[in-house]
Amino acid sequence: MRTRNFIILTTILFVLPFTACAQKKQGGKTTVAAKKDTLTILTEKAEAGDAAAQNTLGTWYYQGKNVDKNYETAFAWWKKSADQGNAYAIGNLAMCYQLGNGTKKDSVMAVGLYKSAIKKGNTELIKQHEKLAEKKENTFSNMLMYDLYNTGTGVKHDAAKVAFYLEHTAEMGNTEQQYRLALHYLNSNQADKAAEWFNVAAQNGSVGATYYSGYLLHQGMGVAQDKEKGIALMKKADESGFIAATSQLGRIFYEGDGVDVDYTQAVKYLKKSAAQNGNSQWLLGLCYLRGNGVAQDYYKAAQWLAESALSHEKEFNELLKEDNEGAFSQYLMGLKHYYVNKDYEAAIECFKKVEKAKVAEGKTMQAICLANDNYTKNNAKKAAKLLEKASAASAVANYYLSTLYENGKGVKKDEAKALELLQKAADDDIAYAQCKLGDMYMMGRGVPKDLVKAATLYLQAESLRHLTPESAKNLAQCYTKKISSIPDVDQADKRIKQLQGIKDNDRLLTLLNKLSK
Repeated sequence: MRTRNFIILTTILFVLPFTACAQKKQGGKTTVAAKKDTLTILTEKAEAGDAAAQNTLGTWYYQGKNVDKNYETAFAWWKKSADQGNAYAIGNLAMCYQLGNGTKKDSVMAVGLYKSAIKKGNTELIKQHEKLAEKKENTFSNMLMYDLYNTGTGVKHDAAKVAFYLEHTAEMGNTEQQYRLALHYLNSNQADKAAEWFNVAAQNGSVGATYYSGYLLHQGMGVAQDKEKGIALMKKADESGFIAATSQLGRIFYEGDGVDVDYTQAVKYLKKSAAQNGNSQWLLGLCYLRGNGVAQDYYKAAQWLAESALSHEKEFNELLKEDNEGAFSQYLMGLKHYYVNKDYEAAIECFKKVEKAKVAEGKTMQAICLANDNYTKNNAKKAAKLLEKASAASAVANYYLSTLYENGKGVKKDEAKALELLQKAADDDIAYAQCKLGDMYMMGRGVPKDLVKAATLYLQAESLRHLTPESAKNLAQCYTKKISSIPDVDQADKRIKQLQGIKDNDRLLTLLNKLSK
């Protein structure tokens, strides 16, 4: 199949009637003076804010009628009219963006404006573009008609029409539409057609299509099953940053689906995708819980399982049932007593059972209870000793021990030791340590000021889904300063907006509140 990208442009002008009073004719022809009078009257109306006159005047400048042709001036008058909600002027602006006349060409803006004009009653646009779309080489009109029928804008949603216009643009070589057409067929249970178009789009460079081509091969959907080739294609998509591929590879190596079970490989892929994928969060939590591919770590297991608990509620309940009030169940109940009920005695009893099962976080959490000033039997020295013993096997123990050295609580104050332990915890994927250390580098507090190191630490915490609101604000500042070493700094405005919306992660508390004895 040949892949061609045609952009066939068309001019669609909409003019509301305008009647001028001054009409002088000689021999049946309008005189130059009459034209000037008409232009003067029209301009006066447009300058006075008459939206219809502004639209008409824009058309005159666009066509060179009674004035010298000037796309920029036409665009300016149509913009004034469109700002007042004139549906015809909005459609004319869309045409300017479509063709790049009077403004920079922008197909996305054009589609948005066409849809806006249609919603405001300019339904003639539908007929115009539907007629143009009959010529298969007109990519834009076919894409617009696809969008209208897909979203039900000005027309009723029609799956058959969606496929019809998708096929037109796909056959013309539009890679994005080839990918969309393949997804359409996949969602319509036509895996064979989906596989065909995913393959075409993949050959044209679509990363998403590369993943789906691999997935269908791996599953044997619409094509002869070939797990090895399927995995190879998914790896290619993963290398291009396609998260669905990364997550799927994590599952494949975790379950041994077409490969030998390899938890180390599974964890590699699951860590890369867990920030954005609930299935990866669930499997990564299980890896930490069972010590598959990583050191067993109840703290990290609880964090990741809590992230995915809503989408994996059934699996989570089955997990606790299988645990049958074992060490992990006791750990969670201890956390609930500590964080929700504020019952430190009950929490310690649970954590002692966890320690008895030879799980390091049992000692860690007992220490946290003993270090809490609200616990009537608090004992900072004993807490420090427990944390020292747990620190070799419990990553989060180093974070808590760091705070004791920082404040001289239960141990002699030692800021250098505190910093060393904090760095160790940050290196071991403790998000709160990463945020705290990042804040220190951001402010130059206890360490040399270094915004690059601060941003790196913040991004690590964000990938663990535990970037604090304060640290998010600091990271936003790094984007504001356009630090070149930050990934996606070219999307600084978008990232800053995202970071401004970050709140404290309370998913673990939500999970704990749902737990029953």
